Amino acid sequence: MMDNNFCQLPFTSIFLGPDGGIKPCCSSRMNLGNLNEQSIDEILQGEIATSIRDSIIEGTWHKACGQCKEQEIRGVRSERLSGKNNFMLKHKSISKNYFKLERLDLRWSNICNLSCIYCYEYFSSKWAQLKGIKVNNLKDVNENGLFSLIELHKDSVETIMLLGGEPLLQKQNLDLVNILPDKNYYILTNLCVDLLNNPIAEKLMEKHITWGISFETIGPKFEFVRHGGKWEVFDKNIKYLQTRALEAHSLYSLYSAFNLDEFYDYILQNNFKEVHWGFLMYSGLNNRAEVSNLPHKLRELACSHLEYIIKNYSEAPGIADLTNYYNIMVNSLGANNPNNFQDELGKIQDYFSVSKIDKFLELWPNLSTLLKV
Repeated sequence: MMDNNFCQLPFTSIFLGPDGGIKPCCSSRMNLGNLNEQSIDEILQGEIATSIRDSIIEGTWHKACGQCKEQEIRGVRSERLSGKNNFMLKHKSISKNYFKLERLDLRWSNICNLSCIYCYEYFSSKWAQLKGIKVNNLKDVNENGLFSLIELHKDSVETIMLLGGEPLLQKQNLDLVNILPDKNYYILTNLCVDLLNNPIAEKLMEKHITWGISFETIGPKFEFVRHGGKWEVFDKNIKYLQTRALEAHSLYSLYSAFNLDEFYDYILQNNFKEVHWGFLMYSGLNNRAEVSNLPHKLRELACSHLEYIIKNYSEAPGIADLTNYYNIMVNSLGANNPNNFQDELGKIQDYFSVSKIDKFLELWPNLSTLLKV
């Protein structure tokens, strides 16, 4: 077994997508199967699942794992690196048919109360409604089959991740907590649901839980990026959770790259333990907001801001990720990337009742000339 591309997730993890698709993890570019068409056992021992595990054992990259490979080449954090060494110590010998459930990543549906600017219909019912697209949610009979598998493996399950959509709006999570009452839970939420009046949040407050919060901008910029969210509700929820384990899941893009200082001031004031930076490589709606693909002057400005953050917030969480991306940005400065962002804002504007172009220029006035709008 080669260690240079080893990943434990195809041997231990189930990712459930909002359409019933099963993957080994959220980064996989292929479904192993779909619960609306096959049983979970058929999927986990099917041709695709066993071929991925066989590739890992042989020390080769499977095409389903291309996103992690690309991220690691670029020097950014990949999904496969989570818990690798621990698994290697526990399992000296495995085969392509080995599977023991230890981790759940559950997205029962795309139900969500927001239409975030870089999201799309697969993860947001609001986007699906705006676009007039239906996402095939999991059917009850197959949902029950997954619950049966979880019940069967409840002793080996170590970690449960609740995502969405918005996990605080997914009723299945109440049933899950009843089956697995004493496990470690990780919830990734947009935190735009009133925690004091939410039965799932109330149930989870009794458990060992880490709160992952999706955001990277604050105040009016937050409401622009997280369309439908209210900063007042979000901030109230953060204050309510301050004594809990809080982690930010943040996306480095055009919308966050030039206001990192105000984001980090907020992070430090509210005792966040971790910041997990993701980097926009593609998006369902808007694929021109990746910073390394912006016009040259904007990339220069982004590099200068990263230098400032790395120097002045050196002890803050997530700075190592930003340092890696800074190196990527510096290497990108020689490339010529003409990019008229007005086209992208116009595309976004088509789905909303207000002018996103005008609002963007109001919130980021220093970028207007550099964006050629």
